[in-house]
Amino acid sequence: MDIALLEDNPSDARLLKQCIESSGHACTVFETGQSLINEFHKRVFELLIIDWELPDITGDKVLRWARDSIGHDLPIIFITGHDSTEDIVAMLDAGADDYMTKPVKLEEMLARITALVRRSRQHEKTDNTTFIEPYSLDFNCHRITKAGVEIALTPKEFELARYLLQNIGDLLSRTKLLQEIWGYGPEIHTRTIDIHISRIRKKLELTEEHGWKLTSIYHKGYRLEHIARTSHHLP
Repeated sequence: MDIALLEDNPSDARLLKQCIESSGHACTVFETGQSLINEFHKRVFELLIIDWELPDITGDKVLRWARDSIGHDLPIIFITGHDSTEDIVAMLDAGADDYMTKPVKLEEMLARITALVRRSRQHEKTDNTTFIEPYSLDFNCHRITKAGVEIALTPKEFELARYLLQNIGDLLSRTKLLQEIWGYGPEIHTRTIDIHISRIRKKLELTEEHGWKLTSIYHKGYRLEHIARTSHHLP
């Protein structure tokens, strides 16, 4: 696999490159966002790893460029020293498939690379569209609409929403969600599920007033239920 690594810190770049290449992948290091963008016009990479802090432009701008110019089929991992929920949400909003906080654990990084690549290769585009009232799911375009209006979702938000909607009433463990949506084993510890759940609950209006209940069950997982829409009557 040909991996592009955008990292301006020489020691970090060297360590990550050695780790990636030791696992059998090719890795090309770029120190600036512009140099990576220029190279993408000449060749194809199968996975992109981006650091947030760069000398010319911020990593999130490179991320948005990649999504706008290349699309959502390219797996992208974002590396950052920021670990606040707001920063993580910003990365996911920009189109990252996954994120890791520094210092990066090398074995975990390789596990995440393997998982993303496996998910990418297993995914096959279809012309299938499914209707789960009131949502229409377009698997080809990775799009969900409600009453004809598209709901803006990142690729992983779409996959998680799709999986929940196709398993209404089932208790889905965190381990199951990690395996099905991200391809991770239970040894990978991440807050990404909770953040994605919170975001799709808001975006798809999965609340009781709209006839849905998306519940977090402590130490168990999540369950999406279709319930009677709540209403308010005057006495």
